[in-house]
Amino acid sequence: MEQWVPATDFISADVVRWTEGIYDRRRRGKALRIGERLVAAEVIERGKDGWVKLLVRASTITKDEFAGRPITPLKAGEQVRRGEKTILRGKPQRLLWNDETARLAVVQGSSRGSRYIAKDDDE
Repeated sequence: MEQWVPATDFISADVVRWTEGIYDRRRRGKALRIGERLVAAEVIERGKDGWVKLLVRASTITKDEFAGRPITPLKAGEQVRRGEKTILRGKPQRLLWNDETARLAVVQGSSRGSRYIAKDDDE
């Protein structure tokens, strides 16, 4: 049974979902919003520069506001890169792990350390 909780932060190996706007690029002027999609993806890597590398698990079009332009959802298995602020702006939710205590150990870092989260001392 899938159980989603609101997310304010996420780590590598988390599965998150959020809504994002779809824009059509124009030659001049402001980009035109043509729709909205709900994306569920697994976090592969979080960079220190604010970018997040993701593996798309599912994508659906939630709003199709512009009739003349076809909107295609992202393909499952595709790798995408999004800004951390973009994800946090889209009301993100995190899929609960089967064992949340294991996630907590990864977040806090055990006495041996975690191979998934780089420590500041490792630099």
